[in-house]
Amino acid sequence: MSEIADLPDDDTEIVDEVMSAHGYESLKETQRLAFEDGILESGNHLLVAETGNGKTLCAEAVTKKHLDREGRVAYLVPSRQLVRDKRESMQEWGSDEYQIHSGPGAYQSGDVIVATFDSFYRAILRDKGSARNLDLVVLDDFHEIYGGFRGPGIEKAIAAAMYEGIELFSMSATLGNPQELADWMDADLTVSPEGREIEIQEEVVNVGPQEKKDALTSFIRSERDKAPFLVFNYAKSWTESRAEAVAKTRIFADVSNRNFLEEMERKSQGELTSTLEDLARMMDAGVAFHHSDLPQDVKVWIVDLYEEGEIKCLFATTTIAYGFDAPVQSVIVADIKRGPEFVGVYEYVQWIGRAARPGYGYDEGYAFTLTDDPAETIERYFEPHRELEPVTTHIENDERFRWLLLELVTTGWDTPHEIEAFVKEMLYWQQMKQVGAWGREHSSRDERLNERLREAADWLLDLEFITEKDTARQFQPTPLGEGTIEFSFNSFSNATLAAIRSFYDWLEDLGTGNLTRLNLVYQTTILADRKIDSSCSDELEGLLQEHELPVDEYGITAGILRWYWVKNLDTREIEKRTDIDGAYISSDARRVADTLDATKYLIDASPEIHRPEWLNIMTFRIERGVRRDEVPLVENIRGVGRHRVRNLREYLDRPDIPGVDQLPDGSLWEKLTAFYDELDNPDFFVDTLDGNVPGIGKRTANRIEEFVSDQSVEDEYLETDDEGVTTVNDEPGSDGGYTRGTSLDDFS
Repeated sequence: MSEIADLPDDDTEIVDEVMSAHGYESLKETQRLAFEDGILESGNHLLVAETGNGKTLCAEAVTKKHLDREGRVAYLVPSRQLVRDKRESMQEWGSDEYQIHSGPGAYQSGDVIVATFDSFYRAILRDKGSARNLDLVVLDDFHEIYGGFRGPGIEKAIAAAMYEGIELFSMSATLGNPQELADWMDADLTVSPEGREIEIQEEVVNVGPQEKKDALTSFIRSERDKAPFLVFNYAKSWTESRAEAVAKTRIFADVSNRNFLEEMERKSQGELTSTLEDLARMMDAGVAFHHSDLPQDVKVWIVDLYEEGEIKCLFATTTIAYGFDAPVQSVIVADIKRGPEFVGVYEYVQWIGRAARPGYGYDEGYAFTLTDDPAETIERYFEPHRELEPVTTHIENDERFRWLLLELVTTGWDTPHEIEAFVKEMLYWQQMKQVGAWGREHSSRDERLNERLREAADWLLDLEFITEKDTARQFQPTPLGEGTIEFSFNSFSNATLAAIRSFYDWLEDLGTGNLTRLNLVYQTTILADRKIDSSCSDELEGLLQEHELPVDEYGITAGILRWYWVKNLDTREIEKRTDIDGAYISSDARRVADTLDATKYLIDASPEIHRPEWLNIMTFRIERGVRRDEVPLVENIRGVGRHRVRNLREYLDRPDIPGVDQLPDGSLWEKLTAFYDELDNPDFFVDTLDGNVPGIGKRTANRIEEFVSDQSVEDEYLETDDEGVTTVNDEPGSDGGYTRGTSLDDFS
């Protein structure tokens, strides 16, 4: 089937097998060129080709060849969302013969490890699962190396693979300096001349002095036949307000007759906020918005609805700019500037590349860019004028350079020779110039690198992240340095090294005896840089002042989490009592919980501080928004979350439960076990919960019955909390003994 001249028989079989598994009958021009250029031969290769021209098949063929030689392969993608899709694609031809794994343990057991660039870099540093002995690393669509979010991790991952001498197969659609990148990776370069499979018509929409929201609404109304639309917006607030404006026109109201409000309540697990209710009403009009702060289940649902044609106009931030494969006919770039600055050409190319992707039946796609400067926009972004920026190193920045040095020292790359050798595999070394601005001559690259490393090392020494041996040319991490790297590797925090040092100093100044849940949560919101809202009710402001927390965005966030969210108040009640938008509490809470959990590595680094017994359980409570005595049920029973456990509590708190004497005062667990004993009939217990507790159906009730009947707890839920208030059924119990993934035996 492949019909490639001069390809060895074994290689032809490999190509044919991958093609057959995916149902392809012939090769595209790009694929044929790549195979003729020798991508199946040993050595590093870089393939640059437009979207839809078959780069993935090339990568899978290269992967299969290494597997047939009993090699091991890491297949790297930019984001976790893409890991599952890539694994499923390769399982179409490899699942019977090879172990294609992702997630924890993949490096130990997989023939093919599908992972992100960041996780691969960390695996190499620690030689996790013999990662340093891999035979091939595939870099799939690594053009996110452009950006500051994932770019540093991608650059470091490539350097790590090259340091270990692992073969590379790299591919991308958009690179401004492919030859320089090929030189950096010591790779043979193939640049496909094949154009995009489905052409995109690019047009400007001159907004002039008109409000952007009004211009968008008017334009979409006039071009309705070019739906489905995907509209990229700079700010979250604009994403929402523009979606609302288009929804009000109801031009797409006829695309679905589903009850989105009812479905939204289920997707939000009973936490239907005013914002989510507004979103459901927009969806009734065929319009939705999507950004990172929406609940995860809602985000996935919106994408599914768009793919199924139930949503015709999706407003989004750039969180779905990469890897979003859906039936988009038209992309609208609503904001071609961030403030006064134009966005990167590479970003624009990625955004419009979401239009008219192969497999959706479009003969052409459309890209419309709203602008008040049409001539400049056309000249800068449109074919044939546009010129992609070159990819540049990310460790020129002092902060990132220091992080790299600390990562290396902490994971055992502790001599100047090893560190220099690693840095010389970075794009930074490739792009280090001998001649600077206006012809100024620099010292040699080696001398400048040595000076830069010495400066970074001195900074880390001054802040006590590392020490330098007196008897050898070698560095050592301090406990703080080790804790900092563990904190970084186990959280999504973008905290600077200086911020982490400040947090550590705060811990040491405070001492174990003064470390309370409230002050740790407050400091963690700063470290995580999470801000739920800037508005504040009189009630919340009074609480903040009473407990000497600043009435700022971090204080408001900490107060909402500590006094409202973990008390499992209904989100509407939180909105009413605090004057904040409750739609995004869950996403902010999860980010704070993630960072709070990682602070244990910084706490453990101090000889003066002992990790508080309540840290794990407080982390869980913030993540899930539940009270102390609700944790055993939420943690151990599938399908029980904050909404259902709240409904269960409200039912058991009733004074008039038919056929049951008054239940004892105390914890939820005490009431539930007493209720179970009172009924003295498992089937009746299940039927009672199923029929009387909103949200708890037969399956969930059965799980609760199994848990209650198989476990017992002697718990003491009465305690004095951080604020000196004795509580029952509100902040009950000591938080000691709880860890994620425990059974009730651990609570005895």
